[in-house]
Amino acid sequence: MKKLIPVLFCVAFLAMSCSLSKTPAQLAIKTAEEAMNTVRNEAAKFVPEQLAEMEAALAGAKQAFEKGDYKAALASAKDLPAKVQDLGTAIEAKKAALPQDWKALSAEMPKLIAGVKTAVANAKGVDKSVLADAKAAVNAMPGTWKQAQDEFKAGNLFEAVTKASGIKEQAAKIMASLGENTAGK
Repeated sequence: MKKLIPVLFCVAFLAMSCSLSKTPAQLAIKTAEEAMNTVRNEAAKFVPEQLAEMEAALAGAKQAFEKGDYKAALASAKDLPAKVQDLGTAIEAKKAALPQDWKALSAEMPKLIAGVKTAVANAKGVDKSVLADAKAAVNAMPGTWKQAQDEFKAGNLFEAVTKASGIKEQAAKIMASLGENTAGK
């Protein structure tokens, strides 16, 4: 019986130690989740790569917690609320850049579309299917540009910039498929 008392004491101490480290880890994960919930939608829109990193860190903390590694869970989760503030700052920076982005894109877009149309019309020695795809994409550009302008007029600056940036990316792909370097020729 005397040998059993120290063993029971050790088991009780170990159980208490686990619960003492479990609660802070649980709290840190909950706090991190709540902080991320405040910015998740905007982060997905404006800084999706950074959000993905934060989500992975939170998932790692949760996995460590589920495995009973409360120290690792706490270490992973404790800094996330501060990183959420950094995420908020990055979102605001992206939002602040939208007007300048729109201004540049709106000045560039008519020339870009015209340059791509000219390049497609003058393309020689290009595979017929590549040329057909390029023509279809070029014909869709003015409609997409109109949609971008309508989004801008409706006050949806992010959507407008996204659509205009998509046109610019598509133009680069078309020019590359035609063997051209730039769309502004």
